[in-house]
Amino acid sequence: MRTWMSCGLAVALIVVWAQGARSVIGFEDAQHGWFVLPGAGGTVELTENPNDVKVGKRALRYTYAVAKGKLNAIIYLQPETWAQGFRFWIKADRPALFALSVQEESGERWHAPFWVSGNQWQQVTIALSDFMLAEDTKPQNGKLDMDEAQGIGLIDVSALFLAGSEAAVLFGDQTGTRMLWLDEFEFLGTPPARTRDPNALDDFGRDYLVWMGTLFTTIRREVGGMRVEYNAPFPYIFGTLRMVEPNALRDTRGVEVVIQVKTPTTLAMFVEEADGERWMATFEAGGESKPEPKRLLWNQFTITDDTKGKGDGKLDPAAIRMLSLADWGALTEGSATSNQWLVQAVRKVK
Repeated sequence: MRTWMSCGLAVALIVVWAQGARSVIGFEDAQHGWFVLPGAGGTVELTENPNDVKVGKRALRYTYAVAKGKLNAIIYLQPETWAQGFRFWIKADRPALFALSVQEESGERWHAPFWVSGNQWQQVTIALSDFMLAEDTKPQNGKLDMDEAQGIGLIDVSALFLAGSEAAVLFGDQTGTRMLWLDEFEFLGTPPARTRDPNALDDFGRDYLVWMGTLFTTIRREVGGMRVEYNAPFPYIFGTLRMVEPNALRDTRGVEVVIQVKTPTTLAMFVEEADGERWMATFEAGGESKPEPKRLLWNQFTITDDTKGKGDGKLDPAAIRMLSLADWGALTEGSATSNQWLVQAVRKVK
């Protein structure tokens, strides 16, 4: 009887410890465990420059050269298997999309993308539920299992996919020598709180954005949503976009964006399918006193001329992998090219 009670108490203590567990890599010690992914380029070192340290006396600095199709990433091979989330401070030398990645022994690889504003520290808190299965990974059980994790990585997604000349038109020149700084990396035993509204594609409840901004477009998370701002001469495409998890829009009739726009204009929503077909629909917005819902049904979307013939010519919501919003009116000469939006939510229309 006493033995069973002791075992039960031990199990209870383990559960309580795991739920409240917290392990921190502070980068104060040279043996911090992070290094450049084999085959990738760049160098990892510690810095004591006060401008590049968030907590303590040292932080990690990763310096690397960006080129089209080149992977730039750092990895850590001893993740805490009990972790239910991650929290860290990160800074980059320009606005860019990054991703935290987890590799499992089964071969499944998971990514959690996040936007980093240039030249300022920001904290990112990622739950296991925020991760998406990588497109080139064969599903096993469709669930991220930290007890099967072989390692975690930090990837510059913008450098990998946006370094070409075509992407530079929308996102600017991504090539050249780049830097990122990392500090106070935590493994969390308690999962970060997340909303569970099944109809919300994004309610901006995280402390980071999964969207990315185009050239001359500044995006930032604030209480109540995502702030989008731009002020540049004609002509540029001002907008923001995000990846969509596979099948996230299956069995939907459309999407609804809750938005407030300062200056009246015509906005366009684009969706892109896995086969490369891109579809668009426009709507009028501007002058609202608060964010208002703008509903767009799939039957309002038309295929873009530049993607005709890439697929079957039919919009399949289940195949949508990317969604974007752009100021279509700003492309008309003489129209305002300075504006502000507040995007409060993006919802599925069932």
